[in-house]
Formats: sequence, structure tokens, C-alpha cells
Amino acid sequence: MLLLKSKADTNRIKYLISLASHFINQKENKYGDLAKASYYLENALTLSNQINSANWQYQTQLMFARFYSKQHLRLKQSSAYESAISIAQKTWNKHLEANAWYFYFRKIPDTVSDYRNKTFYSRAEKAHALYKEVGNSFEEKYREATLLKAMADFHLEEEKFDLAIQELFEVIALDKKHKLRDLPMAYDLLSAVYERKGELSKALNYALLSVKTSQINHEELLDTYLNRVGAAYEAIGKPKESIAWYSKTLNGKDKKNPFRFIAAYDVTSQMIKLGEAKKALSVLNSIWAEVPDKNNEHIYFMHLGYGECYTALKKYDLAKKNFDILLADSTQESISNPFRTSVFFSISEFYFAQHQYALALKFAKKAKENQISMTLPRQIRLNEILYKIDLATNRPAEAVLRLQTFHKLRDSMLSQENLNTIERLQIEFQAAQKENDNEILRKKSQLQSQELNRIQLIKNVTIGGLVFLTLIIILIYGRSRLKKKLHNTLVKKKKDIDLAYAKLEINVQQKNKLIQEKESLIKEVHHRVKNNLQLTMSLLNSQSYYLEDLAAIEAIKESQHRLKSIALIHQKLYQTENLATINFHPYIFELIEYLKESLNDDKKISFELDILNLELDIAKAVPLGLIINEAITNIFKYSFPNAQKGKVEISLKEQQEHQYLLLITDNGVGFPPDFDYKMSNTLGLTLMKGLSAQIDGIFSMESNNGVTVSLLFTNTDENPIKPYE
Repeated sequence: MLLLKSKADTNRIKYLISLASHFINQKENKYGDLAKASYYLENALTLSNQINSANWQYQTQLMFARFYSKQHLRLKQSSAYESAISIAQKTWNKHLEANAWYFYFRKIPDTVSDYRNKTFYSRAEKAHALYKEVGNSFEEKYREATLLKAMADFHLEEEKFDLAIQELFEVIALDKKHKLRDLPMAYDLLSAVYERKGELSKALNYALLSVKTSQINHEELLDTYLNRVGAAYEAIGKPKESIAWYSKTLNGKDKKNPFRFIAAYDVTSQMIKLGEAKKALSVLNSIWAEVPDKNNEHIYFMHLGYGECYTALKKYDLAKKNFDILLADSTQESISNPFRTSVFFSISEFYFAQHQYALALKFAKKAKENQISMTLPRQIRLNEILYKIDLATNRPAEAVLRLQTFHKLRDSMLSQENLNTIERLQIEFQAAQKENDNEILRKKSQLQSQELNRIQLIKNVTIGGLVFLTLIIILIYGRSRLKKKLHNTLVKKKKDIDLAYAKLEINVQQKNKLIQEKESLIKEVHHRVKNNLQLTMSLLNSQSYYLEDLAAIEAIKESQHRLKSIALIHQKLYQTENLATINFHPYIFELIEYLKESLNDDKKISFELDILNLELDIAKAVPLGLIINEAITNIFKYSFPNAQKGKVEISLKEQQEHQYLLLITDNGVGFPPDFDYKMSNTLGLTLMKGLSAQIDGIFSMESNNGVTVSLLFTNTDENPIKPYE
């Protein structure tokens, strides 16, 4: 109806394209629907040309591309995208050009020839370059990151590992800057690159990081991330840990998913390494029975698993049947090149176990051609087989070379640096899991609090019911019974009431016990927070040893000081009976002593403290502690250059009822002439100003024969306790 009423202008084109989109999107894909879509699109293109509207010519070509995709007309679909790109280039609209290149890359399936001549990579590269130049919206930045990740995947297959790593770090930077989704996928691919490159500790690090990041961001924990951790452990020769991670995928909810064939092979290949070939065969048989779909490419993994199991069990006739199936299909494009390499390796093992060295050497050499795609343990085993074959066939010179390569690869996997790094990564991952446990503990505390409220409600209802019952008893028996009988009745009811109150007393005791447990849990939370902060400080300290950039090291030290100021508060709360507030007087003394020891170096700076005995809740204590930390840190960094002597005065006094003034004064060099702290965006000043606002304080700085930092704030018992961030 809108189309019939419209004039021959852009509105009519919009209605024509909308109708075409409607018929293209029909699920049944009937010929009549596509014919209608073609009719509307031809009219839209004709009208766009008549009114010379480049924008609607572009939109029509994109819709034509969708139309041809529905019919699987790949060449016409490509032509439509190229026409859209040409229109965008003529109008100098790089946003539209980037979108056209992006859909050209994503919507047209790449063939083997596209892959080899890099045409599909070229589309991704052009789209990425344009998004990088002009992209500013969230969706454009997401597409920029997605394209760069696809380019890194291509470079991984080309074995351009350093370029792939550089591109993936750019993806991670984009994700963090613009808060994009799917960040764990970048870590997952980065792990694969480092594994292929042979840097195994980094491969494990980023595999674990993909799992941890997906948990933190509450994203779906994909099987890919779990399998990547399993592959990383497999690469460093830890079959038990590898089996544990592969099994998370194998034992998933969907028992009929053909993808389980791959997981089954991954698990059983590691079990064979542990000498559990019979158990591995049982796993394969179980998965074979559970997955009904046997007509998919994943079945090749099952044949490979059976071949390796039967070889380990010395049932060579059964192993050969499975290997013959794989060799018959080994040239098909459906089987990946790394998989064919695994097939050649396993067949080489098969013939080597039977002392058929000529055939073992044949397939070992085929596996050797793409050795880099194999895990490091398999590369080591391959060179060991080649070495033993050379010895058995009387070729000592070749055997020496194989033996050298074998020892070089094994020493690389077992290097102390790799082992130490892997141990550290496991500890860090376990620490992250403990933080999840702390979150569970906090939730448990909330549940106990709710239970206490429920008990209190029951107590109140019980008391109210007893009072009401007593009144009814008095009224009934007062009217119908004699005084003596009434007395006896009241005595009896009194006993009932005493019994009820005895039960109430038990409830009260249970409540008190729950309160004590809650207080213990809160103290434990403070203790664990303190310990976690100290662990974080230790990890930051360890990280600084690997840094050479002085600015990065200094930033880590400042972060440690901030963490220490918070940790001291939790330590105080844990050590005292009062869990609600801390005495700020001893806390400041301990904080200043810590900062003097950490920052003083060779500076001769003295401190005078005049601190009021003031009880503060954690919502005010933490921001005040951080403000003092930042102020003292700035004094050490800027107020007394060239190790000159200096003096710092810190006071906390009551101005009027419930109003307090914190002053931090030094006699240093003061501000530079053109410095305005209100306009400064340094991290330290931003923290002090932000934290002051958080506690509704008035913050100011003055430079007069030194610098004075002042903070005026209120502290009353009525102030609600707020969580600090």
C-alpha cells in the first residue's frame, strides 16, 4: 500500500528493497518468492539509476548479493558486492566501502583456490584497513577486531607466527579499549600460535586466560577454550592434565554431538601415553555407540584413535583396517593438513612396532614434511623413530643427526625456564579459582543473614501467638469456670508458656550461634581479602622482575602501595573484635612507616603526626588511606629533589561536631609555576579527587613554601556503610 501511494523517489526505492528483503528471507525458498524479490530489486535498481542516487544504488547491490546467495550463485553474488564497492569508491564513502568489503569477505564461502591465491584474505585486509582508518562506532570497531583475528588465523596457517602474534595483540587492545565481546577467542587463537611456534609456556598461559576471561565476563565457556588448555598440556608432555581438560568437552551435555569424536581421540591418545590402551579402547567404543551420526568428517578421528589403540595392544590386523580407511581418504580436502600429518605419524608408529622399517621410514618422512603442525612430544617421538630406523638400517651418519634433533627438542620441552613458568601459571590459575570460592563464601554469608531474619520473624510470630492464646484462655476460663478451677487452668497454661519460652530460648541461642558464625565468616573474609591483596602485591613484584621499562616498574610499585593501604585496613578489621570500624590513629602510623621504608631511599624526610583517635567505617577508611598514600607518594617523588632534607606534617582534627579536617603539609619546592591541580588528569590526582567525592569530602591543594593537601569530611554514626570500589 505504501509502495502504491509513493512517488518515484527514495521512499519508493526503500519500499521496493523492503519487499525484496521480505521474500528473500522466506524459509521455504519457493521459486515464486524469489521471482517476486527479483522483480522488486530490478525496479529498485532502475529507479535508483533514474534519480542518480548513489546511496540507493549501493543498498540495492547489497540486497542483490543476498538474493544471489539464496540461490547459491557465487559468481553473481561476488559481482554484486564488487558493484557496491565501486559505488562507494566513486562517492568517496569509506564507511560504505568498508561494509561492502566486510560482507564480501563474510558472506561468500572461500574455496581452496581462494585460499591459495589469498583472494579471501585480500577482502579481509581491505575491509580491516578501511575500518581502522574511519571506523568509530562500536559495530565498526568490532568488525575491525574480527577481521584482524581472521587475518591472524590465516598467517598462522602460513606459519608467519610473529605477524599473527602482533595482530592478535592488536585485537586484544581493541577489545579492551572498546569493551568488545568475544575477547577469549583472541586468547584462544594466541595460544594456538604460540603452540605452533614452540613457546609452550605462553601457549598454556593464553589457553588458561581464555577460560578465566570467559568466566569473568560471564561469556559462554566454549569447548574450544577447554580443548585448547588440553592441547597446551599435551604439548608440554602432561597427559594427565590434558585428559582432565579434554574430558570436560567429552562429557558435555549433548551426548549425540559428532564433535565428541574429536574429543574422544584427544582423550584416548593421551591415555595410550599413560599405558592405558585397554581403557582408551573402552572409551572409543562407548562414544561410538552414543553418537548416531557416522556420516561426517569427524569420524576420521575415531579411525585414527582405533588405529593407535590397536597398535598399542599389538592387534595389528585391526589397526591396519582403520589405517587403510584413513589412507584411502588421505587426499580429500575434507581432511586438514595437520590431521594427515597425524595419520602419517601414527602409521609410522604402527610399522615401526612391527619392525617393518622401510614402511615406517616412508610414513615418518611424510609426517616430517609438516612436522611443525605436530605437538612437541610427537615431534620428539618422530625423531626418535627416525633415529632407531637409521640405526636398524645401518645409517650411522643420519642416525647421529636424528639423535641431535631428538635431544634438542626434548631439552626444549624440559627446560627449567619452561617448567618454572608452567608451575607459576598453574598457581595463578588456582588463585583465580580461589577468588571464585571467596565469592561463594560471600553469598553463603548473605544466605545466613537471611536465615537469621527468618528465625527472628518466627520468634516474633510465636510470641505474638502465645500472647493472643493467653488472652483467649483468660477470657474463656474467666467466664465459665470457678476461681479455683480458673487458677488450676492458669497454672497449667503457665507451664505451657514456660515450655514455649524454653523453646524460644533455644531459638535465641541458635540465633546467637549463627551471629557468632557470621562474625567469624566476616573476619575470615577480611583475612582472605588481606591475603589476596598480599598475593596480588607479590605477583606484581614478580612481574616487575621481567620488565625493563622504568615507567612500568614504577607504576607497579605505586599499585603495590595502594594495595598495601587497603590490605592494612582489612588486617586491622581481622585483628579486632569490632568488625564495623577501625581506629584511624594506629592505622595512619603503620601506613606512614610502610611508605617511609618503601619510598625513602636516600632522602632525609622527617614526619610529624598529630592524629585524632577516630573510629571510621571501611567505606571512609579505605578512600582516606588511599588519599594519604597518593599524597605521600607525590611528596617523595616531587617535593624534595636531589635528596634534600624535608619535613612532612600530617594532622587529623575535629573542626566541629562530626566534621574533621585532614591536612598533609610539606616544606618542599611546591607546584611548578603553570601547574593547576584542578585541571590535572594524572592518575594520582584523579584518584584523590575521585575518592574525596566518594566520601562527600571537600578536597583542595595549595602551594605556599611547599604543598598543603586538605580534605574536609564528615563522619557520623548515622552514615550508612557503603561498599568501597
